[in-house]
Amino acid sequence: MSVLLCEGEDNSPDVRLLHAILRGTGVQVEPSGGKDAFAGLIRGRRRQNPGVCGITDGDFPRDPGAWTVATDPGPRQWTVRHGEKQLVLGWRWRRKEVENYLLDPDVLARALRWDPAAKSRYVAQLERVFNALGHVTAARIALTCCAPRRNRLETQVRLDATREELAQELRKKAGEYTDGARLDTDKLLEAFERHVPDCLSGGRFRQHALEVFAGKNILAKIQSTPGFAFDPLLKSRPELEERILNALEHDAEPHAWLPEWAALRSAVETWIPAAEATGTSA
Repeated sequence: MSVLLCEGEDNSPDVRLLHAILRGTGVQVEPSGGKDAFAGLIRGRRRQNPGVCGITDGDFPRDPGAWTVATDPGPRQWTVRHGEKQLVLGWRWRRKEVENYLLDPDVLARALRWDPAAKSRYVAQLERVFNALGHVTAARIALTCCAPRRNRLETQVRLDATREELAQELRKKAGEYTDGARLDTDKLLEAFERHVPDCLSGGRFRQHALEVFAGKNILAKIQSTPGFAFDPLLKSRPELEERILNALEHDAEPHAWLPEWAALRSAVETWIPAAEATGTSA
């Protein structure tokens, strides 16, 4: 039997979402527990079952200069180097993380039974949230692209910080980073300034904010900022998640809610475990 491992714990949104959209495929969805050592877990499990694969968060682009808008809704392959070849571990979500999908206007409109006017109001307010997260996202992208490849770096920053305060926070992070490698302050600040325009109005990341910006940051901003006229349900993360996931679990074809979910279902169904387990080049 094919097994799809995902981030999170039992009954987490990741697990429940995947259970819903992969219903009827015969694929068993299991939580991995977290991001650390996820790739190693998949490779270890494949020694007993070559049908084990995984799906991980999209995350910020490690190489922002190479980022391009997706031309299809399918998930990206998740690969690691295996000798001279690329070993396919599974897939990466097209968007930054699962929360990005739970905040999608089409998903919310179906789950909460919004009429077109309610959906339109949500989209307008969401644009204000994206505007408020431009500098924050640029700072987090800078931390991601400047982080040493072998050592994990925490990219969280204050969501209410100004551009100047974020620059100070980046300087502090660089000065305190001693996890086996140096974090170059000048390069970090240069990356921040370089990607600020990408994350503000008209920028390439800003134009695709629901894909690139962090879903957790978007939700936190919705819940913490006065003056945003959102549906009251969005102010409670547990209630919001339960409403959406419950609606998906009771729908006959939840994978049809978004093209990305239908594409993931198709990718999982057509995956050939034997080829993936041998390290065939992607």
